[in-house]
Amino acid sequence: MDGEKPRSRCWVTRGTLLAEWLLIVVIFAAAGAWPVPDVNESHYLAKARHAVDPSWCAGDFFLESQEAHGLFFRLLGPLTAVASLPLAAWIGRWVGWIALALGFRHALASVIPGIGRRLLAAALFSLALRFTTMAGEWLIGGCEAKVFAWAAVLAAWGEIAAGRWRWAWILGGLATAWHPLVGGWMMLITAGCFLVDRQALRGAAPCPAMGNCWIRSGLTLALGMGLAAVGLWPALQLAAGVPLAVQQEAARIYVVDRLPHHLLPQTFPEALVSRHLLAIVIWWVLAGLLPASESRRRIAWVTLAALGLSLAGWIISLGEAFAPATTYGLLRFYWFRLADGLVPLALAVATTAVCWPDADSRKSFEKRPWQAVLAVALLILLLVDLGKQARHWPLPGRSIPPRSDKRVAADAWRDACDWIRRETPTTAVFLTPRGSGSFHWWAERAEVVSWKNIPQDPEGIVTWRQRVLDCFSFDGTLTSMSRSTVEFGLQRLNQVANRYEADFILAPQSSLAALSGTPPVAYRNAGYVVLALPLPRDEAQQVTAR
Repeated sequence: MDGEKPRSRCWVTRGTLLAEWLLIVVIFAAAGAWPVPDVNESHYLAKARHAVDPSWCAGDFFLESQEAHGLFFRLLGPLTAVASLPLAAWIGRWVGWIALALGFRHALASVIPGIGRRLLAAALFSLALRFTTMAGEWLIGGCEAKVFAWAAVLAAWGEIAAGRWRWAWILGGLATAWHPLVGGWMMLITAGCFLVDRQALRGAAPCPAMGNCWIRSGLTLALGMGLAAVGLWPALQLAAGVPLAVQQEAARIYVVDRLPHHLLPQTFPEALVSRHLLAIVIWWVLAGLLPASESRRRIAWVTLAALGLSLAGWIISLGEAFAPATTYGLLRFYWFRLADGLVPLALAVATTAVCWPDADSRKSFEKRPWQAVLAVALLILLLVDLGKQARHWPLPGRSIPPRSDKRVAADAWRDACDWIRRETPTTAVFLTPRGSGSFHWWAERAEVVSWKNIPQDPEGIVTWRQRVLDCFSFDGTLTSMSRSTVEFGLQRLNQVANRYEADFILAPQSSLAALSGTPPVAYRNAGYVVLALPLPRDEAQQVTAR
């Protein structure tokens, strides 16, 4: 009988860990449960589908561009081939939330004792991720490569806090395999923080088996780099053999034209910058209230290293005026991404430790009655936040448009795409409205270009910009653009259709006002029309655009 007690306690411990992990999954799912497809799912999962079956949407410019996240496409592609894209998205989301919960639980294991405290930290982390980022990074949401990379980064953060540098390096390599930039930056600051930590512990006793230590270190280094190569090698191949001028122009397009809200700090909204800076200040103040420990010291170094990357990005951006090519070439590496994720994590940990101190910290707060007031205020805040999140849950009976369709009339758009999927040849190529991002998802047909779906290779980026100009620009720039190519009239519409071998155009109903006469309509609903291309000249006449 005595032997049964340890065994029963073991099962209780395992059950408790499982319950905690599942509750963290639920907390993350509450924030990320938006209708499919979410903002980037139509981008990543459509490309994964095409990667495993090139005949799907064959001839699509974006889907046939070079890959930058091969591991994601190889692992998720088979799922998209046997399940519908919406089902694949939900499966991928849950797997991603489970991975994030595992990473988060591991991150807090050595710094926040107790299930209740870690659940509070998870809720605070979810909230902070949505309100304290500066460059628009997110972890909890749809199914894409960086979600799995961030799960490994969180686990690596936990290993660093515990002083287990070898496993932190290996987990950083795993994160890089999923996403070269998310994981690559984590590996860089892991190496830097390790050197700082070794300097601080320089007086520690030497390893009794120095030879074995060197062997283990070498194997760890090799394993981490080997994992990282899975993600880095395809990314490095994107620019292989591409002329420097093309690379520079692609970097400018990527940073200035397409993604300044993530990459060019001068364009960041002032409110986002202010909230991010406020979060940093609050974390620093709260961390200073806590008693010193080795794990908290390491957490501080990792967070400061991530902030150092952000500061470097700001400094680099100052070179835009006198060295734009070099500046854009550097800024395309997302210098602000890691701080956007790690500052909310550090803030959640520090806030939890102050509001709900453990036995080691309790003496530090004996004469600080505001602790209870702050804890109650946080609880109310989290409950209000949960109520706000519940509004976007795709529960039965609700009709909530996905965030990827925020620039189209969602119901009419879905109806038109359904008709296209049923009634047009699978080899058809479409011109689509500029604001659309989910055409592949719903229609399962190739499109000439989409503003949302920009390739990753330099030549593809430059070609993408030219296609956007041809299809939507009034004056040859990206500042004056139409909603649809129909708005330019018959001659230009047919020229674009012939140039890019488009068979149909899906256009807003209102854009037909640019055509004189009544063109033959293949399909029409309350918001959109489908026209076969090229349009016959006796049915419509070119009009002056704008």
